[in-house]
Amino acid sequence: MTGRWRRAWQQRRLLAEAAVALMCANLTVLLRGPRLAAALGAPDTLPTIAPSARQMAVARDVGWAVELLAVRGPLRTACLGQALAARTLLRRRRVPCVLTLGLGRQTSGGLCAHAWLRAGDFTVTGGRGRGAYAPVAGFR
Repeated sequence: MTGRWRRAWQQRRLLAEAAVALMCANLTVLLRGPRLAAALGAPDTLPTIAPSARQMAVARDVGWAVELLAVRGPLRTACLGQALAARTLLRRRRVPCVLTLGLGRQTSGGLCAHAWLRAGDFTVTGGRGRGAYAPVAGFR
């Protein structure tokens, strides 16, 4: 029984931390706008470091919390905000990840952008529809 309570407490704590990270990410996107790429650092072309099994479990938990709050929480958060929030949480936990920005074509002929975060082969956030976007830059 204590294992279940401990897990529930860890999930609540992670949800609270994800809520704060999403609020900060939304503010960052709002205030930095076009200068956001400079804040992310230089694009990285090095191969990603493969996370351990424990780190992959942490990445899955973070992805669950961020996507749950981004969709059902009080602040609806777009893909870039989700990726920034999850990146913050994973960096704090020393889980290697790559934030990728991509471009795609709309049916009207214009361009649209998408952001996703990956830890190894696992897409933490932004996985839905990711195949329709060509990666432009990746940031560790």
